[in-house]
Amino acid sequence: MLSISSARKTLNLVPTLLKAGYATAVTKTSNGVRIATLDESSPAASVSLVINAGSRFEPKDKAGISHLVKNFGFKNNGRRSAFRIARETELVGGVLSSTLGRESVTFTAECLKEDVPYFVEVFGDIVSQTKFAEHELHPVVNEVAAEVTAADASPEVTVIEAVHNAAFRHGLGNPVYATPYTEVTTDDLKEFAANNFVASKLALVGTGISEAELKSLAASAFGEVAAGSAAQSAATKYYGGDVRLPHNSELGHVAVAFPGAAEGTSEFYTAQVLRSLLGGDRFVKWSTSGVSPLAAAASKIGNSTQISAFNYGYSDAGLFGIYAQSEHGTVAEAAKAAVASLKAASKVIPAEEFKRALAQAKFEAASRFETRASTTEILAAQAFQGQKVTASEALAALDSVQAGDVSKLAAKLLSSKPTTVVLGKTSELPYGDELF
Repeated sequence: MLSISSARKTLNLVPTLLKAGYATAVTKTSNGVRIATLDESSPAASVSLVINAGSRFEPKDKAGISHLVKNFGFKNNGRRSAFRIARETELVGGVLSSTLGRESVTFTAECLKEDVPYFVEVFGDIVSQTKFAEHELHPVVNEVAAEVTAADASPEVTVIEAVHNAAFRHGLGNPVYATPYTEVTTDDLKEFAANNFVASKLALVGTGISEAELKSLAASAFGEVAAGSAAQSAATKYYGGDVRLPHNSELGHVAVAFPGAAEGTSEFYTAQVLRSLLGGDRFVKWSTSGVSPLAAAASKIGNSTQISAFNYGYSDAGLFGIYAQSEHGTVAEAAKAAVASLKAASKVIPAEEFKRALAQAKFEAASRFETRASTTEILAAQAFQGQKVTASEALAALDSVQAGDVSKLAAKLLSSKPTTVVLGKTSELPYGDELF
């Protein structure tokens, strides 16, 4: 059962969101730059330049080039030096950041509402005037190498990267982080920018600003950007398979994934409820209620055991799975328990369990609209998909999910070819077919 506090949060949040006075809009400039806004009454605002040029769109022989593009974002351009951008940002109290995903590269400025025009202008310069100077390449490569080292130090990141690669091989299977064996020159970067810094692959996403104002600013800053063509990659194909990664990790790690659903589809919402039913995307051992199947399984195995379910949705595909980490001697038991929980979900789901899962899925969906970072991610995806989905509409989509839908999805997942990745002392870790 949900705790009283969790139940109150969920029940109180829904009407607030349904009645919220926030205006969301998705539109385009005359040359095709997408505009998505959430106009909320706050003196603070954020604006993000989202480029549909993530790792899935990289040329096969230039793996990691989008990672370098991300780190070149606020370097010297034809109008401002990197020092000037940093200094002027500090003077207005702004915060700059950049992120990379499998489908997009995002540059974000958080600032006071009156300073949004300045940062839109900076983003326009990134698109049209970034120099990709030779003398800046080495420092950027060093920055990227440091980020790669930090990622490699995380077994969880390594496993999830391997899951995507084994599941999809190319496109969505491309690594998010740059690979050390790929040579990228400034000419390569300029060519990549020429092909991808075009209006049809750009979205300007704002929070705390009206659609009309942001569209006007975009028309000025990006008016001369060529329209180009929309981002294209080969149709996503799921492969599956087993991967074993030797690692000196103290714990053993096992991930089992299945072909999921594209974000925003009815099946994706069903998968979100299934994820919450099993235990959600958090390591659930420390769940306050401790009633989810994965939380119960983890607590029985040992103090170092953590088990979670995950559901990744992309524009045309997805991945659903479970992740277990534990002592090498018990991680197989943890993974088998997770698979057993998925099998149980494919049968009859008790009404109380379904009610709990639906409430948690709705609360998590609503919470995504409560932070600027997650709101930007949602709006950017909607801008490229050409549709608007409000928080209340997302909650309604979840409300339409039935317990039978969740069971059918679990059965469908189990009937597909799994992707299994293990990391640690591989001689002590299970093979995929031993988990079912």
